[in-house]
Amino acid sequence: MNVKIANVVGSGDLHAELDLEALEEDLSTPYLEYDPSNYHGLYVRLKEGGPLITVYRSGKYIISGCSSYEELDVTNEGLLANMSDLGILEQGRDTGFGVQNVVCTATLGEGVNLNALSIGLGLESTEYEPEQFPGLIYRPPEVGAVLLVFANGKIVITGAQDVDIAEKAFGHLRSRVKELI
Repeated sequence: MNVKIANVVGSGDLHAELDLEALEEDLSTPYLEYDPSNYHGLYVRLKEGGPLITVYRSGKYIISGCSSYEELDVTNEGLLANMSDLGILEQGRDTGFGVQNVVCTATLGEGVNLNALSIGLGLESTEYEPEQFPGLIYRPPEVGAVLLVFANGKIVITGAQDVDIAEKAFGHLRSRVKELI
């Protein structure tokens, strides 16, 4: 259906209160940043240019910037191995890690009149304020995702739990656009 993954985001919980300053000193990865005056999380990248892991004092963490489920799993396993090596996480402890959001892209293959589309899709499920944002925001009530539609026909699908939902959301939009044209 031409829906491509742009970003997979996951989160979990290490079940431990963390001293982020000490953790920054103890981790040996190419990229670490902790500046509590700027943001309260510790930023970690396990490899140069890799996905971003944000670790919080509560032990909760978020991984973003993955281009596939496999990259998300590998990054999570790498973080957990580091945490086990430091004695922060008991071997085999369930972190409840899971996918929170899949951001996908797609294209309608042609330009779209966003003013007409917002009216056709229904003002109750669309937001279009070109002075604020150049795209139409469409929240179809029957699909668990949000679609950002741009005049050039490019689509960003966010809020989906998996690619199947993103594909369903795009298929719904595409069929509605065909009805309206």
